[in-house]
Amino acid sequence: MAVFSRAEMMRRLTALRDRMERWGLDCVVATSYAGSYYLSGAPIHPFGRPMATIIPLHGDAAMVTSIIEEPHTAVQSWIGDRRTYYDYGPRPAYDDPRTPLESFTQLVAEVLWERGIGQGRIGYEEVHLPVQQFEMLTREIPRATFVGASAILEQLRAVLSHEELRLVRAADEISDVGLGYLLRAIGPGRTARELTASCRAVMTDAVVDRFPGMPFHMHIDCGLGADARSAGHSEWTTWDQNTVVTSNRLLELVTSVWLWGYWGNVERAAYVGTPTPVVRRAFNAMVEANEAAIAAIRPGVQVHEIDRLTKAVLARHGYGTRSGSGCGRGIVSYEANAREQRMDLRLYSDVVLEPGMAFSLEPDLHLPGVGTFRHCNTIIVSDDGCEVDSQLPRGPLVL
Repeated sequence: MAVFSRAEMMRRLTALRDRMERWGLDCVVATSYAGSYYLSGAPIHPFGRPMATIIPLHGDAAMVTSIIEEPHTAVQSWIGDRRTYYDYGPRPAYDDPRTPLESFTQLVAEVLWERGIGQGRIGYEEVHLPVQQFEMLTREIPRATFVGASAILEQLRAVLSHEELRLVRAADEISDVGLGYLLRAIGPGRTARELTASCRAVMTDAVVDRFPGMPFHMHIDCGLGADARSAGHSEWTTWDQNTVVTSNRLLELVTSVWLWGYWGNVERAAYVGTPTPVVRRAFNAMVEANEAAIAAIRPGVQVHEIDRLTKAVLARHGYGTRSGSGCGRGIVSYEANAREQRMDLRLYSDVVLEPGMAFSLEPDLHLPGVGTFRHCNTIIVSDDGCEVDSQLPRGPLVL
């Protein structure tokens, strides 16, 4: 099945070509997971096999991928010209073995020369393209002028279409189901293993019942992981068979869902037991910062204003923070490190909010020895304000 309608893909193509014309580009070669998926409609995690979606200003688009991607790209993408290579060369022959990168580069060059733009201005994703890959492309197409064009694709992806928002909302809906289950199920003595397994079962039932036909992936964190065994933002499981919930402990609960690669996520800080005055004060400060930001989000506001506001509220209560206040939603993947960084809520961001933009709001207050106070929701900018894409309580949570 195609992920997106033909009309949606033609809208993206027209918008890209409008920007290409303004930039004086003859072609865009999208090589990142997010960029290629956005333009082709086919999600590909390369797994060591480079791929590209090639959009000329005039003429037919093309894809270059490994042969193993062909079964799904044939039904997911609107692009008819799909060139494939094998793990051992550009053709199914063993007599002249080539690396996937060499085969990929040869096929990209063939596409460009066939379209008469081998000497043109080629837009490429300089933010994501490895140096080795770039150098091989410039050697294979020496008369082309390569122009960094990551900003074009980042700008296009920043405003989500109705079809994209449908996926984000669906993923958030399942995330809500999981987090709501954890809030009801957590109590002293419950093990991380049983909480995670039962939450996954509940979420799996929900997604296959409500959104049949959608591929999905999920990540569940019941707040009982071990820092000594973690690797930062990874999906490693770091609890043991006997890791249990104890009283008087702050938990940061996280459920994330990807539907067709679009990310839904909800997080809640929850205290098990009777909070101390120190805990209550910090919890209330985080909630106040979160709610103040929600009230301020609307079209025309710059992203850095939201981050500065959350930091000002925390500072008024005597707290600092380790991070920004959120990150972009959309085509986001742990496997491809495809965080939508243009929409990160950071003090340095001058992005102006528009209807259809989607990002997480998650002001972070960390107290050493206590834990992290952070509620996280997907925020969708509307015509006159914003939508909080979660139905779960946003105040201080005590279990």
